[in-house]
Amino acid sequence: MLIFLLCWIPVALADGLPDLGEAAQSDFSPHAERKIGERILHDIRLHEPAYLDDPEVGDYLNRLGKHLASQSEEARQEFNFFVLRDPTLNAFAMPGGYIGVHTGLILAARSESELAGVLAHEISHVTQRHLARLLGKQNQAQMAGLLSIALAILASRQSAELAQGALVAGQAAGVQHQLNYSRDFEQEADRLGLQLLDKAGFDVRGMAGFFDRLQKFGRLYENNAPGYLRTHPLTTERLADMENRIRTISYRQVPDSTDFMLVRARLRAAEGVARDAVTGFESRLAQRKFMHEAEERYGLARALLRANAPRLAKKELDELRRLKIASPMIETLAAEILVALEESTGALKILKEARVRYPQSRAIVYALVE
Repeated sequence: MLIFLLCWIPVALADGLPDLGEAAQSDFSPHAERKIGERILHDIRLHEPAYLDDPEVGDYLNRLGKHLASQSEEARQEFNFFVLRDPTLNAFAMPGGYIGVHTGLILAARSESELAGVLAHEISHVTQRHLARLLGKQNQAQMAGLLSIALAILASRQSAELAQGALVAGQAAGVQHQLNYSRDFEQEADRLGLQLLDKAGFDVRGMAGFFDRLQKFGRLYENNAPGYLRTHPLTTERLADMENRIRTISYRQVPDSTDFMLVRARLRAAEGVARDAVTGFESRLAQRKFMHEAEERYGLARALLRANAPRLAKKELDELRRLKIASPMIETLAAEILVALEESTGALKILKEARVRYPQSRAIVYALVE
């Protein structure tokens, strides 16, 4: 399905690009980038099987990302974050403030500050308009080149060969070398990303720590390096520059948010065979091999519900409630368990009360509609 998408979108959008007027002929306007990003995301939602249509995971990522973006004085566009169910470590920025993140990257992050560091880096690519600057000054008829590069970055999460196919399909083989961000762009995104991370109240060491692990992983698996390293060349100089900047920033210890822990558990509970997921959570709880008990309890309840064991899931939910953890994700889980137990009246009561406590939760609204 992704190959179909890559072959079709450039041709379709060439006729549907926004009319920028003569004043914009010499450069890509932010409005044009936004329109292109909107169209790409629309087609990802329709045709990309890896697109994760999960309001709870999506809401969390958007809260985190928009909090980071709000710290930038140069963020003049709205940001939208979406998730692809993919075990590889990758994230990518598309034109207009649309940023995709793989589930594998979320699960690989050892702390919320690490995940926030990657998002801050991608946000900085957007605020500095690096994708548009890769092409330089172009006229409107050549705007498909920007689209081709964006699609190639998306394709590169699977393979370099697929990225090459995307460039050829978009009539942009001549700019293949621009697929990788330049060293200057990467260092600029690192510098501004660290500033966003610090202003947003996260531990700036999370950014360097995550990138350092990525580099070590890439050395171990040179022929199968994380997609993030293909589009964001990571050098020793970059890491050294980050470390030097971090030394000038005061250390702060930042605990992970409840929703970060629950989102990770939700993703883990949905992986592989349901019974295997149950066994994994049960084993870690029995051996006390965890950082946060609430994360494991929530994950086990989710896995049990997926394994068609709602009564056991309810027992785990009761254990989770005893930990005094507050989150809309726990309320939607409680409602789903009651529905599975054919106690719809109780589920409706929980959701109505949760709607008052968490008015911004899309997941609660969707559950009420259902």
